[in-house]
This record gives sequence, C-alpha cells and structure tokens, in this order.
Amino acid sequence: MSGLNERNVIAGKASRIILLACLTSVGIGQSFIFTSLPPIGREIGLSDVRISSVITVGAIFFVLGAFLWGGIIARIGRMRSILIGMTSYVVTLGFTGFILQQALSQHVSAEASYYILICLRVVFGLGISGIVPAIQTYLVLHGDPNKRSSTIASIGASFSIGMILGPALASFASSISLTAPFYLIAVFAVLLFFLVFFIVKDTTHVKVMTKPKAINWFKHPALPFLMMSTLVILGITGIQQIMGFLLQDRFGWNAVETTTQLGYAMMVMSLMSILVQMVLVPRFELGPTRLIYLGVFFALVTQICFITMPSYFGVVLAMGLFGICSGFLFPGVITAQTVLAKNEEQSRLASVNASLQGLGGASGPILMASLYQVNAVIPFVFLGVAYLILFVAFLYFKVRIHHKAA
Repeated sequence: MSGLNERNVIAGKASRIILLACLTSVGIGQSFIFTSLPPIGREIGLSDVRISSVITVGAIFFVLGAFLWGGIIARIGRMRSILIGMTSYVVTLGFTGFILQQALSQHVSAEASYYILICLRVVFGLGISGIVPAIQTYLVLHGDPNKRSSTIASIGASFSIGMILGPALASFASSISLTAPFYLIAVFAVLLFFLVFFIVKDTTHVKVMTKPKAINWFKHPALPFLMMSTLVILGITGIQQIMGFLLQDRFGWNAVETTTQLGYAMMVMSLMSILVQMVLVPRFELGPTRLIYLGVFFALVTQICFITMPSYFGVVLAMGLFGICSGFLFPGVITAQTVLAKNEEQSRLASVNASLQGLGGASGPILMASLYQVNAVIPFVFLGVAYLILFVAFLYFKVRIHHKAA
C-alpha cells in the first residue's frame, strides 16, 4: 500500500511539473511574437499598424475566450480542455510560421497573408485562453489547501519565466531563419501535449455534460479580488508601456540605447518577481493577507521611487521593487479568490480571472500612456492612489477570507 502511495506522489509531482511547463510554454507563445512578427511583417510589406493589429486581435479573443472556457472546462473536464488548448496552440503557431514563410518567398501576397494571420490569431486566442484556467483549477484542487499560495505563486512564476524566455528564444532561433521560432516553439508544445496525454491524470474531476448552474459574479464574494487582479495586471503592463518613454525623456537616449537599457530594467523586474514567487512565497508559506499587505507596501514604495529618484539607478531600483510587489500581489489576490469559491466554481473563477487580467493587460498600456502624455508623474500618482484604494478595499473585505478559511 505504501508503494502505491509513493507512486501516486511521484505521479502527482510529475503532473505538476508538466503542467507548469505548459504554462511556461504559453508564456513563450504570448511573448515571442513581439520579437518575431514585427521584422517579418515589415519584410513582407505589412504596415506597422497591421502588424500591431494581428497581435491585438489575439489579445482581444483571448479575453473573450476566457469568459467562455469556464463552463466548458466544468463540462468536458480539465484534461480535455488543456489538450484542446494545446492543439490549438500547436496548429496555429505551425500554420503562422508556414504562412509567413510563404509570404517571405512571395508565394502568398502580403494582403492575403494579413487576413490569414488575423484568422489564425483568432483561433490562437480562443484556444489558448482555456489552458491557463484549466491548469490553475487542476493544481488548486489537487494541491494542499494549506499551501495554496505557493501553488498560485508557482503558476505566476512559470508563466513569467515563459514571458522572459520567449523573446530570448525568438532571437536565438531567428539566426536559423526568421520563421524558425514558430516551428521550434510548436515542437516544444507538441512534446508537452503528449506528456499531458500520457502522464497527467485528473482523479478529482467528474465531467458534467449538463450546463452548470449560472454564477452571478456581481454578487459573488470573490468579485472585489477579481477587480484587484485586473488592477495588478493593468499596473504591470502600464509600467512596461511607459518605461521606454520615461527613459528616453529623462536621459535623452536614442532608440538603440533606450531599448538596451529598458531590457536591463525589465529583466530586473521579471527576475525579482520570479524570485519572490518561486522562493519566498513557498519558503515562508505566506497566506493571502500577508501577501497583499506586502504587495501593496512595495507598490507604494515603487511609485515613490519612480517620482523622487530621477537617476537610471533609481529607475532600475523601482522596477526591481515593482517586480517584488507583483510577486506578492499576484498569488495573494488569486489565492483569496480561490478560497472564496466553491470547488465546482474553480474553473469558471479561473476563466473569469484570466479574462479580467487580459482586460487589464489590454487597457493598462493605453491608460498609462494617455496619463503620461499629460504629465510624466501622473501615471505613478495614479497607480499609488489605486493601490491605496486596493488596500482599503482589502481591509474591508478580508474578513470574508478568514471566515471562509475558518
């Protein structure tokens, strides 16, 4: 009997590693396109606006798809949802690489390739949006409830690692050919598909082929924390958007210098976020309350640094602190959500959260860039006030978490 238990533990660890690798793959797929598509698009004759619109369409349909996947996951199961999402991921990336290759060889016109790419990104966004909530639900319900913050942190860290690796992998593979990153990443996703298919087993889910009971999210106790999740992602993407403008305006650097120095600052932010989520949160088993306290504290210190420290060192320090802030807030807010939802609501909760994060990710750059055009300090004041409001709201609603956990 002990041998059986030991095998189950090993299988559980293997499943966790594979699913986290899938999240890393999703992060790679989301981020490498920013490096690979622009130069190829210009090479085949697409305007910058059209190139950007291809990426934007994928983001829009990711948001729309995430709303739909919650009920689908509950009905057909998490494993099927992950496999369907990974299939969509592989097929669309492979065909995108093929179409771009044909366009580079002038076998397909720029006009035709543009509309094909739009269609592929629609399918990509709709399909991939089911992977994250399905994996989050699986890991939450198969994990130790007392270590839920660590589980959520590992999810965020895995995705963040993928977001860092994507551009680096694209740069490396592009030395082989411009379209090589699409094929290489698709092959990696194929390997993960088979690992999920043959190794990962979902023993806690019972498929419900009838439509699940509707949830009124406007009255759900997790609603405040869903709003907080949107704000967290809005802040991250907004800061990333305006940082290039800030560096160029403060230091008078040209485009190459700005890109290089921005890359260093972004790397510091990402590494600090991963360090917090991969090391500090699991090591100290911090609950959602302490995570949110720490996250808001570092968020406020970050905005003060951006405003009062005009040197490049000050910018890098602020970006590092913002990475720490994100590393605490992300698992804290999402853990609070999962505590306040029933088991049968977890997949739909994860989908709604993914969709709202997508909304925050899409609106953050526009909002923060607009505020930056008014005055370079206003975006940081706005975020500081927003995080203070988040903190006050948390103080009001945190009793729900303690009541539910009791």
